[in-house]
Amino acid sequence: MMNKFMLKKINYLLFIFFTSPSILAQEYLRPTNCNLNYLYSELLAPSSIDYLQKNKKNQLVSINLPFIDDFYYANTNNYPNQLLWNDSSTYVNIGYPIAPPSFGVVSFDGLNKFGYPYLPSLTNLNLTFPADTLESQPINLYQIANQILLPSDSIALSFYYQARGNGDPPELNDSLILDFYQPNKNKWISRVWFSKGNSNSNINDTIFKRGFVAITDTNFLKNGFKFRFRNWATGAGNFDHWHLDYIYLNKNRSLIADTTYNDITFSQVPSSFLKNYSAMPFEQFKPFEMAIKNSVRIRNNGNATLNMTYENKLFDKNGILINSYSGGADNLPPFYSSGYSSITVHANPICNYTFNPLQDSAEFTIKHFIYRSSGVSSDFIVSNDTIIQKQYFRNYYAFDDGSVESGYFINGQGGKMALKIIINVTDTLRALRIYFDYDGALALAQSSYFFRPCVWSDGQSGPGLIMLRDSACLPKYNSKGYNRFSEYKLTTPLVLNPGTYYIGIQQQVATGLTIGYDLNNNYKTNLYYNSGSGWNQSQIKGSLMLRPVFGKYIQPPVFINENKKTNFIFFPNPSKDKITFLYNSPNMFSVQIYNAIGQLVINTNEIESSTNVKNYQLNTSHLPNGIYFLILNENNKSLQQHKLIIQH
Repeated sequence: MMNKFMLKKINYLLFIFFTSPSILAQEYLRPTNCNLNYLYSELLAPSSIDYLQKNKKNQLVSINLPFIDDFYYANTNNYPNQLLWNDSSTYVNIGYPIAPPSFGVVSFDGLNKFGYPYLPSLTNLNLTFPADTLESQPINLYQIANQILLPSDSIALSFYYQARGNGDPPELNDSLILDFYQPNKNKWISRVWFSKGNSNSNINDTIFKRGFVAITDTNFLKNGFKFRFRNWATGAGNFDHWHLDYIYLNKNRSLIADTTYNDITFSQVPSSFLKNYSAMPFEQFKPFEMAIKNSVRIRNNGNATLNMTYENKLFDKNGILINSYSGGADNLPPFYSSGYSSITVHANPICNYTFNPLQDSAEFTIKHFIYRSSGVSSDFIVSNDTIIQKQYFRNYYAFDDGSVESGYFINGQGGKMALKIIINVTDTLRALRIYFDYDGALALAQSSYFFRPCVWSDGQSGPGLIMLRDSACLPKYNSKGYNRFSEYKLTTPLVLNPGTYYIGIQQQVATGLTIGYDLNNNYKTNLYYNSGSGWNQSQIKGSLMLRPVFGKYIQPPVFINENKKTNFIFFPNPSKDKITFLYNSPNMFSVQIYNAIGQLVINTNEIESSTNVKNYQLNTSHLPNGIYFLILNENNKSLQQHKLIIQH
C-alpha cells in the first residue's frame, strides 16, 4: 500500500536496488508507520542497584557521580532505566544501531512512548517538530562526599551518537539537541550541543561519533542538575532516527585524553545456534540443523591490549545447566586498531551441543560471558560483559528475531512473496503468522487490501507450481503480550512431505502490503518475490517477519506477560459505541484508554470484580474513529495491554 509515508521516504534504500536491474522498482524497504515493540514492554527498572533513595519528604534524592548508562538492558527492557531517566518516550533497542560501542542503544524517532506517531494526521511531511525526550533524573553536581565541585574539577558529559543506522535518515531540518538545567534558576539552557541530520539520505551512517561537553558554568554545579537529549523529527511515523550510547558524566574528564574506556563488551546478540533459522518446529529439528559455529562480536574499547576470556553456558527452560563452553584466555587488541575480536575460539565458538527439544514448546537460554584476567582492574561497565540469548523451538519456522526495524513490500497487482522452507518429516501446515505494519487508514477501511496465504513447490531456481492458494484474508493488528504477529489459519490445512517448499502470500493491492523486516538477521537468500515478471531472490539484507505454523493442532502463541490465573477479554474490537468486559478475578480492576498521540481519553475508577462484572460495559461512543491503546490494571498494577480500534 503506497501511502503518504512513501512521499517523504521514497528514496529509502533505493541505492541498494540500483545494483541489481532485475529488481529495480519491485521490492522496497520503508520506515514503519509505528513501532509495536514499544507497546508490550513492562516499564521495569533493569538493574537491582539502588541508584536513587527516598528522603524524609519522600522525594527523589539526586544521583551522585559518576552517571553512566550504555543501555546494556536492551534485550530485556525497551524503555530507559527509570532509576536514571525521568521519562520513557525513547526506545532502548539492539536492532537500529550499526556497530555500536556496546550492546544496546537508546533511539530517538517520530513516535511517542506507545509506538504511535506524535502527529498521525500530519500531511506536510517536510515539516519537523519536537518529538522524543530523554531527561536525566536530578544529579548532584554540588559536591562528592565532602568535596565541593568546582569548574577546575573538569566535569564533562560525553556520549556517542549515530544518525540513521538501520533506521530512517534524519534530514538537514531534523536535529538531536542537548540541554542543561540550572537548578538555582529553575531554567533549561537550550542547545548546549546539537547535531543536524544528513544531506544525503541514501547513505547509511555506520560510525558512532563522539560528543563531549564540558560543564564549567557554576550555575550548573548544583544539587539537582539535569541534562536532556531531545530530537526534532517528522512526527507522522517511525522517521528520523538518532541513536545514543555510552552516556557518561563525571569529573576529571579531558576532551583529548579521555577518549577511550577500559572496557571489553559485546556489540550485538550472537548468531543463532541453528544453521538455517532463528527458530523452528520441535518436530522438524534434526542434529544437522545445528550450526557448526556461531558468530560472537566482542570489542575492546580501551587503548591497550587486554587479556580476556570468553565462555558460554546453555540452560534448559528450568534453568538447569546442560552444557558449557570455554574459549580460554587470549589477548584482545583495541577496537580502533583491530576491529572486533578475530580470536577464533572467541569470535566463532564451536556449537558443541545438539538440542533435544522433547516438549512441544522447548526453549533454551544461552548466557555468553567475557571477563578480564584475574588481578587486572575491572571493566568500565561490567554489566555489558554478559549477554543472554534465547533459542526457541515452537510450532513455527522463523528467520527473524522478533524485532522490526523496517517494512518490506513489493509493487505489482497480484504480487507474491515467499520464504524457502525445508521440511524434514511429514507435517501439516496450519497457519501463517505475519507482522503487518500497522496503517490506520487500512485498519479502519473496509477495503480491497486482501491477501491469500499460498504454498509453492520447489522449482529450478525458486518457487515452482502453486500447491495452495487459500481464502482471502485482511491484515489484522490486534495482539497482546509480546506477540506482534497476527495468525491466519488456513481454510484447509496442507500436509507436506519431506522436501523444499515456498510459503508466503499473494497480495491483491498493486502498491503492496507492508510486512515487518528484521535487519539484523540476514536470511535474504530464503526470500523470493514475484511482482508480475517472474520469481526473483531478494537482494535486501534481512529477514521477512512471516512465520509458517505447523503441527497436529494450532498451539496458541506464547505471551510473555500472560497471566494464567486471570481470564480477561473484551469485545467487540473494532468497537462502535461500547465495549463489554469479561473478567473472572476477585481483585479490583480498572481500565485506561490512550489515543494514538498518548493522551488519556478514558480512565475508569476501580471496579470490584464479581459475577456481575461479566456484564460490565464501557461507553466509547464519544471517541473519534481511530486506533487506541487499552490497559487493564489489576490492584493498580498493569496486567494486560491491547490495541483497540474505534469505528463508528
